[in-house]
Amino acid sequence: MKYHLSNGCSFSTRKKFNSCHQQLGKLLNIDEPTISMAKGGRGNDRIVNTTMHWFFKNPEKMKDTFVSIGWTTGYRWDYVSNYVTPKEKEGGIKGELLKFDYQWSTWQLWQHDFFMRDKDMDLELSSTVKLYTNILSLQYFLKYHNIPYVFYHALTNDLPETEVNGKQRRDLKLLKEQIDRKHFYNFETSEFAKENVQMQKDNRSSAQHKVEVRNKDYVQSHFEFCAKNGWTKSANDGHPSERGHHAWADELHKFIKQHNLLDRPSSD
Repeated sequence: MKYHLSNGCSFSTRKKFNSCHQQLGKLLNIDEPTISMAKGGRGNDRIVNTTMHWFFKNPEKMKDTFVSIGWTTGYRWDYVSNYVTPKEKEGGIKGELLKFDYQWSTWQLWQHDFFMRDKDMDLELSSTVKLYTNILSLQYFLKYHNIPYVFYHALTNDLPETEVNGKQRRDLKLLKEQIDRKHFYNFETSEFAKENVQMQKDNRSSAQHKVEVRNKDYVQSHFEFCAKNGWTKSANDGHPSERGHHAWADELHKFIKQHNLLDRPSSD
């Protein structure tokens, strides 16, 4: 494999000490440095669009690119902004993102009163449907083009399948069942997912906010993995430390080898 394309949120951006994606590329002995399109604070709509768009711009690389995706929370809703891409690095717009002529902004749903006041809107249901749809959209795109890949949860996501907020929503199970677990590391929800989702919403700039999870064994997300092991940037910032990035890359590497994910998906 010659290229490694990665995408996600702030848990996936490039680091001088190597993010989990950069470290994974090294572990997989991929020839070229990891191509990162991750952007802090953004959601899954942007991940789907920019990943597909990169291959539309680089169709000749479909045959020898491996993709790794760290899915973020379903509570981030992206929209295309009127911002014009600069010619040189500006804030988080850098590297591969400078090659796109439009950029994305994001609504954090729980921070915007007009979402919270809309009584017709079920935030939990909407976010779940969007998450499953985003994952399936990119899953089927990559499989259609025989592009090898691995998915994982960067942030914790609750994954209901029959009921949301006391109402029966059995169609969720049909969506959920289509997600290929062979290509998705630790897809299933964890025991404390609901409270860990709430912790991700909390203001980490507050000294009173502490990153703590009650997971003892199974962890669903990179966030839970780092919080459980104490491998976060600080006591009130759940972003991964260097060790948190590299240890997670080790876990992904073992999963990829176990399931032969460097092989093209047509061989599934």
